[in-house]
Amino acid sequence: MINIEAKVTAGAKSNSFKKENGIYYIRITAKAIDGKANKSIIEFLSEELNLKKKDIEIIRGGKSSKKIISINIEDNILEEYFKNNL
Repeated sequence: MINIEAKVTAGAKSNSFKKENGIYYIRITAKAIDGKANKSIIEFLSEELNLKKKDIEIIRGGKSSKKIISINIEDNILEEYFKNNL
């Protein structure tokens, strides 16, 4: 299990999950209204990383664009994801 700090943009044109210069970026189409963006982040990451939704949790920053997200995945598997999705 790893924790990542991610900069989130809600209301984007498309969903994406990137890592640039050691910083994680998540763009999500859902608006940041009534927790919809947070729910969409979990759904999107679970699909992208082939994980169950329960394996992903926003542990800090529920109402902020900077979030700490706990992901039940090994670090090397996450790095492999970014290598394959450049």
